Amino acid sequence: MLLFQRLLLACAVFFTLSGTGCFWRKSQPKPPIATEVEEGFKERWVAKRVGELIASGGAANGLEARRIALQEFKERYEYTRAAEQIGNSR
Repeated sequence: MLLFQRLLLACAVFFTLSGTGCFWRKSQPKPPIATEVEEGFKERWVAKRVGELIASGGAANGLEARRIALQEFKERYEYTRAAEQIGNSR
């Protein structure tokens, strides 16, 4: 009887912990910090360049300005992962 109680207790603890995800919880892979920094830099640079293109009249509208800015970023910062992803995201 004591063995049965211990087995029952062990099973209860196991299922309680497994129900909360302690045993089988798989964490989502996080992108490396460098990738996050590059993406942030790309977004800031593109936003600034879009503003410059619109203000100077270098682009007819915002979509064209963004396309031009992304192309310039890709050419200027081709060594970054953020620039590599520009061509892959279309």
